[in-house]
Amino acid sequence: MNTLSNTEKLGWRLPDRLQSWYRVCGSRDLPSGGVLRWDLPGRSFVLFRGREDGQAHALAAHCAHMGTHLAHGTVSGDSLRCPLHHWEWSGDGACRKAPCAETAPGLRQRVFPVTERYGSVFLFNGPVPRYPAPELASAAEEEIRMLAGEPVRLRCPWPAVASNGFDMQHLQTVHGRALREGPVLERLDPYRLRMRSTLTVTGQALEDRAVRWISGDRVRLTVTCFGGTVIAVESDLGRTRSALLLCLRPVPEGVEIVPVFGVHRSGLPAWDALRVHLARRLYTGFIRKDVAFMDDMRFHPSAGGPFDPVLSEFLDFLRQLPEDGDAQDEAVVTPRRQTQHA
Repeated sequence: MNTLSNTEKLGWRLPDRLQSWYRVCGSRDLPSGGVLRWDLPGRSFVLFRGREDGQAHALAAHCAHMGTHLAHGTVSGDSLRCPLHHWEWSGDGACRKAPCAETAPGLRQRVFPVTERYGSVFLFNGPVPRYPAPELASAAEEEIRMLAGEPVRLRCPWPAVASNGFDMQHLQTVHGRALREGPVLERLDPYRLRMRSTLTVTGQALEDRAVRWISGDRVRLTVTCFGGTVIAVESDLGRTRSALLLCLRPVPEGVEIVPVFGVHRSGLPAWDALRVHLARRLYTGFIRKDVAFMDDMRFHPSAGGPFDPVLSEFLDFLRQLPEDGDAQDEAVVTPRRQTQHA
């Protein structure tokens, strides 16, 4: 007999994966000629960086020829060479070389959009991006210095983590913040939701006292959800501005969160390095409060809405996000012609 999860009983069905932008790794983690495996539930990808063009590319992980996992392959020029028969796949999915064929076969490897920003590689797990890749509202990319933190894994559904930034009761009870102005919600498009508010600090922890002193107890906060998988938190404390990207990935046992911390550049690299580490410490103290109790959480989304109109609207936003329901990894097209063996 099939059993329903708690969220399904409450009218929610949690998708295994959304069709959205995901942070895969830091740009430095994919050097020239590098190959990297990256997975979502039910789907595997391979990323590589060309030796000549220096571009990052993402393909379906299993070779369209015989199904070998291409993460075991090597980069040849700007193509990825399969370890089994040395067929070479370019970043656009075309087979550029097959050693035992007179001409390149008509098979194609499935391609996924990739972009790099804020020192990170982002992948969209669909043929064409539905919305722009995650970006901060307060500054251009070149104006921000970013630093990635260590991944955190929690045994809870990904919507539970995504919802925290829009849960006003939780902001007050756990994080010691109270509203001065707002919040104001804005749907940028069906895949992006932004909230702006001004807060006062009511918490008494060391990090809270530091924020209260720096900000004069007036924190301007902008929170943007990108497709359910990236939450951008931007804080304006008056004397300084900082940012946090919370990058989510569903994993079989729950969700993985990678925090990326940022500060606005001052023109003094050593000072900016110190400031971004300070931002990391302050944000980490903020995040740690959630990690302490969210592990093994059972998420009841429909129970929270009536008491918090902001959270209710965010949950409606999540419900409308597109699920990636295509289970075929390789997406092989019909070959143009039969290959001839030498």
